[in-house]
Amino acid sequence: MTKRARASSAVDDALADAFITVSRALVGTAVRSVNAAPVEVTLVQHRLLVLLATGGDQTVGTLAGQLEVNASNASRLCDRLQKLGLVSRDRSTTDGRAVEVSLTASGRELLETVRDHRRHEVRRILSHMSPDNVEAAITALTAFGEAANEVGEAQWTAHIL
Repeated sequence: MTKRARASSAVDDALADAFITVSRALVGTAVRSVNAAPVEVTLVQHRLLVLLATGGDQTVGTLAGQLEVNASNASRLCDRLQKLGLVSRDRSTTDGRAVEVSLTASGRELLETVRDHRRHEVRRILSHMSPDNVEAAITALTAFGEAANEVGEAQWTAHIL
């Protein structure tokens, strides 16, 4: 391995380690935010609600694919969310054999509550960082979000409001 390749590998390792550290902090923030919801939902159930908010009505099979779980697991997630009044299921207007899952007004309210709590938590953490580090974080995290195919906060807000 060349000196340049070793240096590049060390930078890649340092970057991966930094993201792993940040991901632990963000998972903690996510858990606390989801726990602030008016009803008890798991992180996976919350993610399903997010997929509906950003992608619109979807079939259980489509949701299963996005969550990387089998369809029966996705169906059980939808059952629980439907019992909580957070989603509804109706026959597709284009394919009578398919059932589409939709986010309800209560589901949108839950997402808003979780988002508001998460925003408060993140602002608290950012208050401990220098302005230069905050600017660098904005640039890096925006690029990371784009690479992960996540919608930006402005688009996200437009979806749930």
